[in-house]
Amino acid sequence: MKPIFKIMIVDDEMLVRQGIKHLLDWEQEGYRIVGEASNGVEALSMMDELNPHIIITDIVMPIMGGEKLVKIVKEKYPHIEVIVLSSFSEYDYVRSTFQSGVADYILKPKLEADYLLSILNKTTAKMAGMKISDPGADPEEKQLLFAIEKLMTGYESVLESDLLHSKFPHAQFAFFGADMKHIKDSGDKLTFANEIERGIQKLALDDVVFIRLKFVNDSVIYLLNVNPEHWDELVIELRYLISEIEHRVRETHFIISQSFADFECLGEIYRDNYLKLTRYSFYLPERSLIENDHLPGLPGAYQEIDMGELMDQLRRKQFQKAFTEFLEYVHLRSMDYRIDIFEFKSLLGNFIFNVATTLGKMKCEIGGLEETKYDYFRKIDEAMYASDAIAVTEAFIREVERTIGETNSSVNPNMTKLLEYIQNHYADPITLTGVARQFHFNASYLSSYFTAHNGEGFSEYLNKVRLEKAMELLESTEKSISDISASVGYSDQSYFTKVFKKQTGISPSRYRRRDVEQP
Repeated sequence: MKPIFKIMIVDDEMLVRQGIKHLLDWEQEGYRIVGEASNGVEALSMMDELNPHIIITDIVMPIMGGEKLVKIVKEKYPHIEVIVLSSFSEYDYVRSTFQSGVADYILKPKLEADYLLSILNKTTAKMAGMKISDPGADPEEKQLLFAIEKLMTGYESVLESDLLHSKFPHAQFAFFGADMKHIKDSGDKLTFANEIERGIQKLALDDVVFIRLKFVNDSVIYLLNVNPEHWDELVIELRYLISEIEHRVRETHFIISQSFADFECLGEIYRDNYLKLTRYSFYLPERSLIENDHLPGLPGAYQEIDMGELMDQLRRKQFQKAFTEFLEYVHLRSMDYRIDIFEFKSLLGNFIFNVATTLGKMKCEIGGLEETKYDYFRKIDEAMYASDAIAVTEAFIREVERTIGETNSSVNPNMTKLLEYIQNHYADPITLTGVARQFHFNASYLSSYFTAHNGEGFSEYLNKVRLEKAMELLESTEKSISDISASVGYSDQSYFTKVFKKQTGISPSRYRRRDVEQP
């Protein structure tokens, strides 16, 4: 029978408490609201009587706030997990609660049923401990599970060598898992995990032993044990398995950790390697497999941005220069997947805060920007990928540009460089992705950047340049239309003719005859 976890709600606003109580069908999900309090003192007075497993508490409350409540609870009742509710502006308080051992925090605007349930499930999974699939009553498997759990959570563990070798007969280990935070329904997670397990069971290799650790931090994780001679073959088979099932769940990332030979290193590899690889997905959304031995290259050395200098540029009304430099910098930073996610998001939030503050001090007519900046903060905090967080920042910049009327791209040196590059390479098979790589842009960002600052899309501008060159050749040379098509960058003459006619209203041959027929 599924255990029922008891929850206490602590918030000084009765409407918030009532909202949480009616947000979910608690009993059906395995939870029960056993009490509520309007401040920390009231909550502590009921603690021994109610004995909750989890406390959901606000930060700012009269008499005793959430920050002090968390500290006392973790000192007197260390087995109780605490989830903090906060607004973006209260994050300094939230940060201090993490030092006291808070399990997680939720921004109040994000307090929705599915999200709250995912946080609760993650918290109770840690409380219940990681379990091996179908352990039955085998005391040896329980002993092995206990040893793995202790190592993964940072404690030492002693396991009899005979038991270790009987369960894991091979000399090489690795973690293999799937990040399932994009799968909201717990039943769907279980179905997907079972599908992965069936795939592992069908691997062609005979000398592979694996054990499943149920949902840890929104991941399903397997500890693999294999003959070192067959490691490369195992990786190839895992890649094939991923290619077979990845399309069934969008935005799922699979992880293959660094391999290791010493079982006692298991915890270190899990914390310092596997978990790092899962965080890399924030910067590598297009990669369904993040593999320790095959990570993408990192950007070269780059100079840190000077936020003070950027704000000075704004004060000098060099808006385009400041915005372009910052966006180029964050796109470059987003290529370094080792950067702490909180640090990256804080950089974007700090930029938005400083821009809004600087423009306000300049007496610019910024309308509701001072208020909407909090919406941008929230969206950045909720972003699943670096590209999503950057897109929020781009939207903020576009709002600023509209507000201050700064849309003149003619003074944008980066746009000038892009246009010059196209003018010099129009005859080559250039693409948006290739140009983005040349200028160290993110391709999706370059597309929106080009359109916003040039008034037309990349493809439209490239076609315009090519057709202008083609018109010149049709007027001044006797080259065949096929040769002209190839010389301006079109490998397919029929496509060239179609684009030409769409742009000019007549075919290339008719354009040439018209030029000849003119007196």
